[in-house]
Amino acid sequence: MDIVCNAFSELENEVKQEFFEDVVTAIRDINDCVSELQESVNENVIDRMFRAIHTVKGNCNMVFLEAFVNATHRLEDLFSAIRSKEIDYHSVYGRFAIQIVNLIELQLRVLIETDRANGDILEKLNEIIDEVQSAKADQQVITAEKAITAIKDGHFTTSMVIQDSDNGHAFSFMDATDMEFFEYLSSQHQQNRSHFQFYEVCSVLANKLNNMLTASADEQQFHAAIIFLHLVQKVEPDGIVNEMSVQQCIMASGLLSRMAGWSEAAELCLQAMEFHNGNGAPKSLAGADILPAAQVLALSFDFAFQILAAIDQPYKQKLFAAVKNINTKKDTQYKAKLIQRFNQLIKAEYLNEKMF
Repeated sequence: MDIVCNAFSELENEVKQEFFEDVVTAIRDINDCVSELQESVNENVIDRMFRAIHTVKGNCNMVFLEAFVNATHRLEDLFSAIRSKEIDYHSVYGRFAIQIVNLIELQLRVLIETDRANGDILEKLNEIIDEVQSAKADQQVITAEKAITAIKDGHFTTSMVIQDSDNGHAFSFMDATDMEFFEYLSSQHQQNRSHFQFYEVCSVLANKLNNMLTASADEQQFHAAIIFLHLVQKVEPDGIVNEMSVQQCIMASGLLSRMAGWSEAAELCLQAMEFHNGNGAPKSLAGADILPAAQVLALSFDFAFQILAAIDQPYKQKLFAAVKNINTKKDTQYKAKLIQRFNQLIKAEYLNEKMF
């Protein structure tokens, strides 16, 4: 809903322009303060930032812009609490303030040019600042992070935003990229300890081996294949993760093939149980007809299964047992060149450092 302010519109253009320049200067100072606070938390800088927000509010009040006063007053209250140390400063509050004041500047510019501003945006800013300030102490930083994303995405609804702490960012469900959503699903799946341990062992080896291939798979396609094969993997009641199965490969491939842009990942999943000698499934492919990265997936899942099955054994004992078992599958399940690369990697990295 657009709002108009006749008292403001009736002011002389010179007065409106001077007002706007003062606000822009204060907002520029807010941005500068946030940059300085990234280096270190300084009480003087926080005080300066509070006063700059107060300046924006005061100037809006002087020219009868009540809707803008309300939004900046709420932001001022948040930084008053930070200034008095009721709330510990965190860099997310600075980024949140920048999102707010930049939107206020934009709406002021629109108001000056058209005599109208977007009342819905200003009201939503009020609500989202209140939400951050009223959040429980241990949730305020997370709420502010969600609020930043909600503002950027234009829906201003924090309940539509997921804080994916495992991957270090927040994203909106409705606006997330496929990979953001895949990674979120994976992180939730890994809440189970067995799934987490399996994924860690498998994904580290798989990515290292993929990078060693002459024709490596696309990084995102390969990552998606790992995630979906893991999502559909069966876990027994005792927590033991099962070996890869043909059904698992078909299910993961089926899910990915139904989404545009993930055909390579789908094919990698589908071929993960094909054997180098042609005795695999579901297509009974052999040799060069099998994607090298699909063999990498199979070997990495095989390795992780064996490591987790011997989880209570000493590191090198279970490592050597898993390597020995995989080497028996050379020229049958796995191509000799892949086994060679696998052995090189184990010698170079896994023997000298505990990798899991």
